[in-house]
Amino acid sequence: MKKFRLLLFFIFIGILMPQVHAQTRRIDSLRNIAANNTGNIRKAALMHLCEQNFSLSGDSLARYANEGMKMCKAGELNYFRFKTFYSMYLMKSDRSKEALVWMDSVQHEFRVKNQSEPIPGEMYLYQAIAQIRNNAYTEAIQTALKMINEAEPRKDTLTILRAFNVMGWANMELENEVEAMKWLRKGINYTRNEAMLEQVAALFTNMASCHKVRKEEDSAMLAINRGIQYAKNAENLTLHANGLNIRAGIYSRLQKQQEALADLEAALLIRKKVGDLYYIISDMGLLAHYYAYVGQGLKGVEMAKQGIALAQKSGNTYKMIYLKKGLANCYEAAGMHQERADVLVDVIHLKDSIYEKNTADSIMAIKSKYELQKKENIIIKQKHTLMQNRYFTIASIAAFLLGSIIVWLAYRNIKHVQKRRMEQLLAQEKVHAIVAVQQAEEKERKRIAADLHDHLGSYAAAISSNIKYLKDQQTVPSEKIIAQLEENAQGMVTQLSDSIWVLKNEHLQLTKMVDRFKSWVQRLIQNYPEVKYYYHEEIQYDAEMQPARILNLFLILKECLTNALKHSGCHEVKINVESISSILITLEDDGKGFDPADEKGGSGLQNIQARAAESGFQVKWERIALGGTRVSILAPTTN
Repeated sequence: MKKFRLLLFFIFIGILMPQVHAQTRRIDSLRNIAANNTGNIRKAALMHLCEQNFSLSGDSLARYANEGMKMCKAGELNYFRFKTFYSMYLMKSDRSKEALVWMDSVQHEFRVKNQSEPIPGEMYLYQAIAQIRNNAYTEAIQTALKMINEAEPRKDTLTILRAFNVMGWANMELENEVEAMKWLRKGINYTRNEAMLEQVAALFTNMASCHKVRKEEDSAMLAINRGIQYAKNAENLTLHANGLNIRAGIYSRLQKQQEALADLEAALLIRKKVGDLYYIISDMGLLAHYYAYVGQGLKGVEMAKQGIALAQKSGNTYKMIYLKKGLANCYEAAGMHQERADVLVDVIHLKDSIYEKNTADSIMAIKSKYELQKKENIIIKQKHTLMQNRYFTIASIAAFLLGSIIVWLAYRNIKHVQKRRMEQLLAQEKVHAIVAVQQAEEKERKRIAADLHDHLGSYAAAISSNIKYLKDQQTVPSEKIIAQLEENAQGMVTQLSDSIWVLKNEHLQLTKMVDRFKSWVQRLIQNYPEVKYYYHEEIQYDAEMQPARILNLFLILKECLTNALKHSGCHEVKINVESISSILITLEDDGKGFDPADEKGGSGLQNIQARAAESGFQVKWERIALGGTRVSILAPTTN
């Protein structure tokens, strides 16, 4: 106990001491403790240093792990933990195949020495990391499922979170973002413990990467900022650099090139501290893609070729695919189209070789296998318990059976009546359920029909009128009629697209509706070059809403903005979206002003009021003192 207190004292003093940090404050503090102590205190400090392996250089990690193994008795748990951490040194040295063989031998030795003990989750984790670095994504998924099955009975939250992240990571490498996001979301929602989430900050950085691939920039930015903060709190340099690289990609897509460049430079400085070749290759690929994006094709070609050479040396096929995609993009940016075509053919061949080993069918087979294994494990445990308590169990079963027979004989008539009554109630409930479903379907059918009639019907009638004018050769110029016909057809397609977009989802987040509205606004505002457009949003709570409600909000916003642009004579339009405890959206123009009390109530205003009443929104129009109109839409949420 005294030694433990002394260790805590040295850690506390090391954290408070002002010093130049070679890597992180925590690592410097632990190095100081290890250098100034012997015995168990030194061994504990070495163990904590190895736990910081994602922020250590490979040589330092190897030195600490080897010394720790020598200080342990063969067979004790810490001995195997030091051996497990040594596998990360092999991976940092670009010897991932050796790391995989090493972890197999560590697990085998642990089973021989500790036959009755389960494999620690940490061993599975580093085995899965080695498998992913060797392109063995199916095997990594298999390992993660083992982690979940063995950790759930022990309620080992950290191991479960790490397993969810491995599942997401492996599926990301297979370019299956939908499956990856499912597992990552499970991990994010599994616990509210901030300290626990800091240890698995990769859940958020990987989720941000998936959102980025799906072009969901708002959601990606929310996730990556949280992941970077967790990585900084945990002093995880590797994950911090990964997060900066992902955020640079998001900034680049948002045309914020200065912010993107700053993140890439910061990530490179962090990466130099760690010296992990696996991630250095990844960063070279990222820079190649970036150079292609900003038009520096020749510079990107050189960077991509250097990365490809390193990837070929290490045998990392997946990273080679990523680098060759970047090389192809750089060739395209440099106008070297034949070279681009040759590289894309290589990419196809490399992908075929990977997906032959990692098919969706094999992944599903592994999932089924381990679900079955999980059930078999439960049965084995039950049998073991029965064998240990067989006499007590037999007596209990006999007493239970005897009591059951007596009860059955005494109350069989009552049970028979109850059974008949239950059957009648179930039959009635089934009939009521069928009627309720039919009524709900009929109500939804009528609502959709009315919506299509109100909007698509009006466009169809206008198109029919335009065609009639064209046939009859009216005095209106044919160019104008054709323009009207095109506008009405486009309106019909837009209305149908909006309805399908909403109805094909059970729930939609506010950020997805806002992204779609911003895209529509950017297309619409191009038709009004004299109008300046300002947009601001602050979304702290990404609310989920049902399809009909999100569609009504989307159409109300479109109607309000269209009215301002067409009828107000404005020169500026300001849109503000806020979601904190509730959703508040305001649209403000500097036009001639509008008061619904002074209007007779056109169909547009009636549609807004009807949709707001249907979905529980509050819509308010206000005149602005200096001229113009402000429309406020308040949408209460369950936050």
